[in-house]
Amino acid sequence: MSSPTRKRRSWSRYTERRVPTEYEFVSHDLHWHYKPGQTPWEMSPDHVWNRWYTEHRNDSPFRCSDWNAFRDPDMLVYRTYVRMQDEAETYVDGLIDDHEDRNSYAELSSHWLDALGRAYTPFRYAGHGLLMASTYVMSMAPSSYISNAVAFQGADELRRIQRIAYQTRQLQIHYPERGFGEDRAAWETAPALQPLRKAIETHLGIRDWGQSCVNLCFVLKPAIDAVFNLRVAEAAAANGDELTSMLHRNLQLDTIRSRRWSVALARTAIADHPPNRDLIQSWVDQTREDISSAVVDASALLSTPAYDLGPDETRTAVDEAIDAGLIGVDNGLDDTEA
Repeated sequence: MSSPTRKRRSWSRYTERRVPTEYEFVSHDLHWHYKPGQTPWEMSPDHVWNRWYTEHRNDSPFRCSDWNAFRDPDMLVYRTYVRMQDEAETYVDGLIDDHEDRNSYAELSSHWLDALGRAYTPFRYAGHGLLMASTYVMSMAPSSYISNAVAFQGADELRRIQRIAYQTRQLQIHYPERGFGEDRAAWETAPALQPLRKAIETHLGIRDWGQSCVNLCFVLKPAIDAVFNLRVAEAAAANGDELTSMLHRNLQLDTIRSRRWSVALARTAIADHPPNRDLIQSWVDQTREDISSAVVDASALLSTPAYDLGPDETRTAVDEAIDAGLIGVDNGLDDTEA
């Protein structure tokens, strides 16, 4: 006689009355330090850490009754993220191997080498700023679903930094007289880079987790990536640098994924608390002009006789990137963006 089938049980902290997916099982409600109305950390309420999290996270005007309702559209967990990016890195490694076999670095024009030294290799510093911005949101977010999504975004930033660092080293080897790799002075003193440096450092001073998340994901990152992925790819192709062009088109896939989860988060928050839409817009409006202008100024350093990154075209690209996120918040993302 067969034994009776045991009733499948759900999880006590998971309220949807079904067995969670793998994504939900390893992502759901892991932030024991987010307890609305209670002291975040198990120490004195007056401890600086508790006061910080209470003011800049729990009491943020960016509100939702249940942040655990958010889901990353890509449903990434560590296993699936590593598998996905391993495939991407295998592709990039193949590009590099192919171009190194063809000695492509030695064929770059002097004009393009000048542009790479002025703006491309110093971008490592901007990339680290985006990485730090991601990790702040990760540490402050009120849901582990949000923290996981932005943690993977931080890993994406590190991926880009590493690839640019590798490119920098190869340029340093092939052109030792050009000073590639000695970019800190350019980042700190080049007039065209100072507005961008100021924009990034100003962003890092934002304490409210919601404002930091919105400014990063709907203004700063899309504006920067519109130039330092897409416009770089266009300029590189026009200057005969196929490797850099294809590399940054691949890196742009990470940017598109960032837009997906950011839009999903905003839509979750707005569905729960409609005033969040006006709040998001007000935060975007506070920084959009300064960030956009800063990115346009920096992009001019990439211009060469073969490809002019004109300010009007670049500003249009930046505006389209920022608007894409806001349009997605209002209307959702279509299949080409999702």
